[in-house]
Order: sequence, then structure tokens, then C-alpha cells
Amino acid sequence: MARPATLGEYLAIRPRMIDTHGRPAILENCASCGRQHFTVEPCAHEAPCPRCGSTASRCRRPSGHDADAWHAERAAAFEALCAEREAAGLPQVARWPDTTPALFDWPST
Repeated sequence: MARPATLGEYLAIRPRMIDTHGRPAILENCASCGRQHFTVEPCAHEAPCPRCGSTASRCRRPSGHDADAWHAERAAAFEALCAEREAAGLPQVARWPDTTPALFDWPST
């Protein structure tokens, strides 16, 4: 399936997504983190935010209010955790192939 361009497109294809072992990705309402995510994904509390320290499903502003999105540092920590798990042979949500063209056309040797 093609990479979604909008949140609406992502939500529409989410039920058909697969994990890195080729199995259907299963969505669950997680009691631990209070959000819906795939069973193969880490919970939000497993990737605390390096900036605000939040382990909840949302990052916090300095005022204590919920931020609109995760801080970039937390998103990077979450992605690193997913990559570690995949490197250890654990299934993760399958990613779309990188379709960004290379800057240089390196000859293969």
C-alpha cells in the first residue's frame, strides 16, 4: 500500500497494516498508556520524554498542560526503541520504503 499523505489516509489504512514479520498488525486500547496502538509497538510510558520527562501519552508544556505533539527528542527516542526491538528480532510495525531519491548515483561495486 502507498504511504499515506494525510492523517485521514493513515487512519483509513491502519486496519490493513502489517508487522515486520508479515503478520497483520493488531490494534489495542492499552490500559498501560491510555492510548490505542499496535500490540507490537512500545507503550508511551516505555519512551519517556528527555525534555519534559512525561511518560504519559502526551508530552507536557512547561505550564503543565498537554502539548499538541510529542517533543522531537521523545519521537526520536521512541523510534530508537522500535529499531532496537526490530534489531533484536522482535516484530515492529512495518515501515513504508524510503522513496526519497539518493543525492548521488553511487556505482555498485
